[in-house]
Amino acid sequence: MTGHEIRTKYLEFYRSKGHKVAESDSLVPKDDPTVLFTTAGMQQFKPQFMGHLTGFTRAASSQKCLRTDDLPEVGVTDFHHTMFEMLGNFSFGDYFKREAILWAWEFLTTVMSIPGERLWVSVNKDDEEAYNIWRTEIQLAPDRIVKLGDKSNFWPSNARLNGPNGPCGPCSEIFFDWGVDHCKNPDCNPDCSCGRFCEVWNLVFTQFNRRDGGILEPLPAKNIDTGMGLERLTAVMQGKKNNYESDLFADIITAINKVVAAEHTQISLRETRVIADHLRAVTFGLSDGVIPSNEGRGYVMRRLIVDMTNIMIQAGIKKPLVHSLVNVVVAVMKAPYPELVEKSEEITLAVKRVEEAVIKLNGEKVPEFIVEIGRLGSDVKVDVLGALMFRYRDTFGLPMNLILATVENKYAAGIIAQAKDIVEKLMNDQKERSRAGSKMQGDVFLAGDVDVKGLNKTDFVGHDQPSAEVVITAIFIGGEKVDAAYDGDAAAIVLDQSPFYAEQGGQAGDTGTLMGKTGALVVKATQKQSDVFVHRGVVKGTMKAGDPVKASIDGERRMAIMRNHTATHLLQAALRQVLGDHIKQQGSSVDESRLRFDFTHPKGVSRQELEQVEDAVNSFVRRCDLVSKRVMTIEEAKQSGALAFFAEKYGETVRVVAAGEYSKEFCGGTHLDSTGQIGLFKIISEGAVAQGIRRLEAVTGTGALDFVRAKEKQLEQAAAVFKASPDEVAARVEQQSKRVKELQRAVSDLNFEVIRSGLAGVIAKADIVAGVTYIAHLFKGVDMDMLRRVSDLVKQKCPTVVALLAASSDEDGALIIVVSDDLVKKGLKAGDLIQKVTPLIGGSGGGRPNMAQAGCKDPQKLLAVFDQAAGIVKESIKI
Repeated sequence: MTGHEIRTKYLEFYRSKGHKVAESDSLVPKDDPTVLFTTAGMQQFKPQFMGHLTGFTRAASSQKCLRTDDLPEVGVTDFHHTMFEMLGNFSFGDYFKREAILWAWEFLTTVMSIPGERLWVSVNKDDEEAYNIWRTEIQLAPDRIVKLGDKSNFWPSNARLNGPNGPCGPCSEIFFDWGVDHCKNPDCNPDCSCGRFCEVWNLVFTQFNRRDGGILEPLPAKNIDTGMGLERLTAVMQGKKNNYESDLFADIITAINKVVAAEHTQISLRETRVIADHLRAVTFGLSDGVIPSNEGRGYVMRRLIVDMTNIMIQAGIKKPLVHSLVNVVVAVMKAPYPELVEKSEEITLAVKRVEEAVIKLNGEKVPEFIVEIGRLGSDVKVDVLGALMFRYRDTFGLPMNLILATVENKYAAGIIAQAKDIVEKLMNDQKERSRAGSKMQGDVFLAGDVDVKGLNKTDFVGHDQPSAEVVITAIFIGGEKVDAAYDGDAAAIVLDQSPFYAEQGGQAGDTGTLMGKTGALVVKATQKQSDVFVHRGVVKGTMKAGDPVKASIDGERRMAIMRNHTATHLLQAALRQVLGDHIKQQGSSVDESRLRFDFTHPKGVSRQELEQVEDAVNSFVRRCDLVSKRVMTIEEAKQSGALAFFAEKYGETVRVVAAGEYSKEFCGGTHLDSTGQIGLFKIISEGAVAQGIRRLEAVTGTGALDFVRAKEKQLEQAAAVFKASPDEVAARVEQQSKRVKELQRAVSDLNFEVIRSGLAGVIAKADIVAGVTYIAHLFKGVDMDMLRRVSDLVKQKCPTVVALLAASSDEDGALIIVVSDDLVKKGLKAGDLIQKVTPLIGGSGGGRPNMAQAGCKDPQKLLAVFDQAAGIVKESIKI
């Protein structure tokens, strides 16, 4: 039975039990600040667990999950993964322990045909109800029901003692028994670490609410939350103790081995499995909209790609290969996740860009690291050495074995061991920060500082009306729920319905007022927490829960936001029209002052292209096309050609916003009624935010008018300086520029004459190394052009010479190395010498065998290391 067949059979089994089968949520949780990635199947059902029922009380899913806390175990153990699928069934105040246990047993023994005698279970030592169901209804032998404590069989683990507060409960785990031959301990059971037992399924019975002091209160509505790793179950069903040997990984492993063998090298079994694991995680992460970067989710994706690339580099492969394996993951997983096919090219390009950067960085940073180690000297402080090693591991991605090999010849084993301990501590600190981001923190049902459990979903009425008569359903001050708020209190207020749009989907939340008979709230922010809108501001007078109030948005601000939001849709249409259909949204932000749009594009957008985009948007504006908003099924929306933000997760019905025949997108935000209401559209900036991702910022309406007027004012100020009309400014600037260049040439010529007159003294101080004249001199206040002229003079005056010439100005620094032609013929090359010293100045360089140059942006650094650079070049003169 294949992994895909197991997934299908699981979902169909629970569909037959009255469950709604839900699609996997994105790996990027929507409106959930408690986690970095989706780490469990229950996460997309938080609203239902909190009592916000939406037409169903039973659900089942196969959820993509990503966890970073077990990264060191990936490839080492049989079952740890970064990305995996969690099969789960859930009950929201519907069925409880009996049904959860009976159906789990039925699925495993009847649908999967696993012999009952191969299954063991564990229960919480205090959970007699679960024990009795297993014993009397399933009729499992007592010696195959293991009672364990809260650490193993309570969720969250040890929550009764250590917290967090919130919903919790005992759990029962189901194990597959590989047989007594796997352990010599006669008392072996699922609590043994011998590997005989494979945990297959965890059934969590959420029946308590934990309060301070470890008090467990029974929940009025008890829930079921189960999780079973698809990869583990697939391995069991296929008779494989190792998940990587199942059909979910087999083709990926084969492809990795094939590309490595084609390079006439090899990697270890663990490294092969690491690449297979990371490839899946990266493919799905990038598919769900994560962009490799240096922070947050993007850092995790980049780190995984870096680690895969470093494995290849250590095997002697110096060209990007990992990206070529993305299509294999897509081929294996496209049946359940067809969206991978249309995104495979983007994912492949994103991985390749990081690969190329890592390979280039390795080529630059390894020699730089060698130089940095040399600068530390032999009498180094261990903490300084450890910090340096960590920086090159964490920031630049150099593999640890290469770092250790570099320092082994420099320092004693004891010092290296202590430095390695420091690196490991810093790495663990880094992992803890990552783990904190990838785990659910505190009360997993609490978003922000307001506990919205038990509150009804807010009905948003703001698409059609700027104000509404509403009722206060809850008030919070400092995170505590209160009955009333008084003058000056900073309060968070929940309403039964609201015309305020809550911040989400890149659109800023509304501001405005809540006006009651005895008080008012000036709303400064509106936020969404699990489908509940929270209105934040400062109270005037007195406001009480249950009070009727009039909720009114700031209409002028909302209109400005809508101008920018609708313009963002027109901008995407224009970009696709001008640059091509490969343009896809990677993120956006709209508020009352400006719009920001991130999109895929492999290079910078030219000035001419920006003008074409701007013209296209303004032509859409002048057409005054109606902006329609329709709610339809997601299939109807896709068939209509509407564009979806590919990192977004959509429900069964979606709202489609369209303008003319050129723009149609999935969008739940607020929009204008006509494109003409935008007034004017003006691009104010364009640049890169990540590899292959560009960002445009623009303004609209009065904001665009203000921007144009500010530019006009600047032009008028410049005209006043030149005592000319605005129309003459460009000509006058060009005239003054020519004059400045003439003066600079004159000054340069004068400086050159001064240097020429003193060059004889510089040459007189030259060293003679192996019969070669060696000149090392630093000139202050000159630039690269001047340095080149000086280098030509040196070659004229010294027939056999090596010269290191440096220049520093207020803004930057420069190096030139000159090698006379006769020495070049003997094998001494300026290009080789420049590569030895560029790491010292943090710059880059290159050139011909007889002359090479390098530049740096930090002249002070050049001044500090010049003598060291001069020494390196001197030691390299060997004829």
